[in-house]
Amino acid sequence: MQPVNKLKLLLICTGNTCRSPMAVGILHKLLEEREISQIEVESAGIASYPGSPASILAVDTCRNFGIDISQHSSRQLTKEMASAAELILVMAPEHLDYISSLDQSLSGKAFLLKAFPREVENPSNYSVRDPIGGDSQAYLRCFFELDENLRRVIPSLLSRVEKK
Repeated sequence: MQPVNKLKLLLICTGNTCRSPMAVGILHKLLEEREISQIEVESAGIASYPGSPASILAVDTCRNFGIDISQHSSRQLTKEMASAAELILVMAPEHLDYISSLDQSLSGKAFLLKAFPREVENPSNYSVRDPIGGDSQAYLRCFFELDENLRRVIPSLLSRVEKK
């Protein structure tokens, strides 16, 4: 039996209570629906209060689509976490800057979710807007934006798994 190659993916936002937990939930569901088990997904934040739950509106929005993120517990991104990941997808340019500040060598594996797999000249055009402080419609817009982009990147993620 041949060993299964797995891709260790890390999704990053600011507080690790809205965008990245929602993205993890969405991606888990998409991978499960496609019977893809070669991608391990985790999340963290660049300015997180470790142990915080996902925001109530993030939990409610995901629940409306059959996704349970109610057990999420936020984590602060560390250099060790970033180093252990093979690919890091972030929600906004400031997240790329933070990763570079941890260790310049990590920059090569960090990309904006909305731009991945490309690197872009004007990264500010590729942010997933943070719904924190917004109403349920803001969370719904964020959910759909994450869902659309995660569906789009699955083939690129699988391509990386195959190249391992």
